[in-house]
Amino acid sequence: MSFIVGIRNLFFKALYRASRPLIFLMEPEDAHAAFKKVGIFLGSNPLTRGLTTLLFDYSHKSLNCEVDGIQFRNPVGLSAGFDKDGELTKIYPSMGFGLAELGSFTGEVCPGNPGRRLFRMVKSKAIVVWYGLNNQGAEKISKRLQNTDFGRLRVGINAAKSNITPDFVLQDSIDDYLKTLRLFKDIGDYFTINISCPNTQDGEPFVYRENLEALLTAVNDEIRPLTARPIYVKLAADLDIDEINLIVDVCLEQGMDGFVLTNLAKPAHNEEHIPEEYPTTKGLLPKGKGAMSGLPLQRISTDVIRHVYRRTGGKKTIIGVGGVFSAKDAYEKITSGASLLHMITTMIFDGPQNINEINRGLVK
Repeated sequence: MSFIVGIRNLFFKALYRASRPLIFLMEPEDAHAAFKKVGIFLGSNPLTRGLTTLLFDYSHKSLNCEVDGIQFRNPVGLSAGFDKDGELTKIYPSMGFGLAELGSFTGEVCPGNPGRRLFRMVKSKAIVVWYGLNNQGAEKISKRLQNTDFGRLRVGINAAKSNITPDFVLQDSIDDYLKTLRLFKDIGDYFTINISCPNTQDGEPFVYRENLEALLTAVNDEIRPLTARPIYVKLAADLDIDEINLIVDVCLEQGMDGFVLTNLAKPAHNEEHIPEEYPTTKGLLPKGKGAMSGLPLQRISTDVIRHVYRRTGGKKTIIGVGGVFSAKDAYEKITSGASLLHMITTMIFDGPQNINEINRGLVK
């Protein structure tokens, strides 16, 4: 069976390689919107879901895992940032995903940043993101997803602070997170508190101890009594060791269940990409804006996973994200301390069949 799946994957890999130059002629955000429409259609009825399963899914009992009491059919997941409004959950299992993190969702509706917001760095095998948390807002999205049966898919809810003002007010920001978490208290399987979006107007104010302690204390007081779902915290890629230790220690003190490691990488702190490809050098993006996913994040995120695993004595869940393009990449993150994985960029550069190819490689 695995041999047949391998032949199938080779066919779709070749097909995607032939199609990619045409896809890359489209503006990245337009291509994303087009493929999102395709995904919504494919997930809309049993026939198209079944056909997608036949063409792209792969299952094996050795991939089954349990993390924080949640049963996953495999550890390979979709990262937050792809499905910003939670519209594609019906098609993800058919593509081979075991989990998907939706969002980021914010308490208020966010239009995101103006201008071009998505760029490809083909030689660096990276995507530059400048979205700025655009989403329909927690009220509308939670209402649509309420009582949804996600089937085989395990779902994470990624909560971030609304990106609508450059002014940071601590209590308002905490209330914004709490609003989202309350509205999603009965939706999905776990929460991620995103304190690390690099594309917001007010920076990353919750990397400071006092602010983070206040946020997590409020989460424990207001959200823990409402739901038994595990709560993870997503860290930035560009922190130094002291900053990582501070955040991890506060999370341990506050009883958080784990970490998502890591968010996007800023070019000023990253030497893993080709600088000439970055859109600021071409005048396509203001200097200092945007951050990268994909290969430039691979080594950095794995190093952070190893460090946090050691720092926590392996007692907290880690979801590894950043530069997973192959089963070898996935396995490196797992052996470094990750229990689950998130990815996006591999679908863009290698095609959707690579999700099940990673799962198939993990079995081997």
